Amino acid sequence: MAIVSPVRRAVKADAPLIAQRVGEQLSRDARIEPLVCDVFSRPDFEAALAASTSPVWVDDAQGRVRGHLYGATFDDPLDGRQTWTGPDGYSFDSDDVLERLCEQAYSSWREAGSNAHLVWALAGHGTQAWIERGYRVISVRAALAIDVSYRVTWPARHRVRRGTRADLTTALSFDAMIDLAQGTDVDSLSDHQRATSRAALVELLEDPDCHYYLVVVDDVAVAQCVSFPLPALRGNFADTIYLGSLAVDPAWRRRGLATMLVHSILNEARDQGFGYAEARWHIDNTEATALWPALGFRPTYVQLRRSWRTE
Repeated sequence: MAIVSPVRRAVKADAPLIAQRVGEQLSRDARIEPLVCDVFSRPDFEAALAASTSPVWVDDAQGRVRGHLYGATFDDPLDGRQTWTGPDGYSFDSDDVLERLCEQAYSSWREAGSNAHLVWALAGHGTQAWIERGYRVISVRAALAIDVSYRVTWPARHRVRRGTRADLTTALSFDAMIDLAQGTDVDSLSDHQRATSRAALVELLEDPDCHYYLVVVDDVAVAQCVSFPLPALRGNFADTIYLGSLAVDPAWRRRGLATMLVHSILNEARDQGFGYAEARWHIDNTEATALWPALGFRPTYVQLRRSWRTE
């Protein structure tokens, strides 16, 4: 006699139970890591579930939900079609529950053309079950409470200015440095990938909410960093500013420029009322992996990835 899996697609009536599980999980995360915000609107989450066009899978033991799994599938310019799951997109009472949920979800995602699954899990505490299933950590999300003012003294001839659309060539050059640091073979990028990257940088430079900072010495750009207010994001405090795309020209490294630039941006953010900052980095970027924690940023979540392209 065939054994019927308890995994099924969620229906509207499951939304309150799933929301309860997500709220409880977020509270546990915040108790472990205070830089995780546990503010959670159950009505908004339930409405988002109801509006989702992607399936939500639940493990149902005769009316008792023991876990859920959701993933949104999109095309990535570099890695093709992939499925993303946030920290509110899953829960499971046991590894067996996770195994059943993934088995069902993988089949659905593959049918949608996805070649990999990426999931955010609590750093240091929520990763083991995923790693045991063949996932590997690829990036880190870290936070910092902006509760002090930093003393910054720039050397002579150094100044910080805001970049504009006219700095696109400079931004592209720094972007290539970051790609190399993350292990991307820049020479292998297709014309479409290069065009997509260029368009993203143009959009960034023209976005009034996004600030592009350049450190210049005698009018030559030697470092950059980008900041913008983070939109509502599960696990983040509302008054969080994002810092990213930090890069220093190789000829100007080991002089403290990255630290001074970040501290300058944090001082400005604090004056503007931001209470927290977030940074993200790829684990293959060894310099970023060393720098951001040295600046006080503490990992909150890590992103793990499993590819089934070769399975």
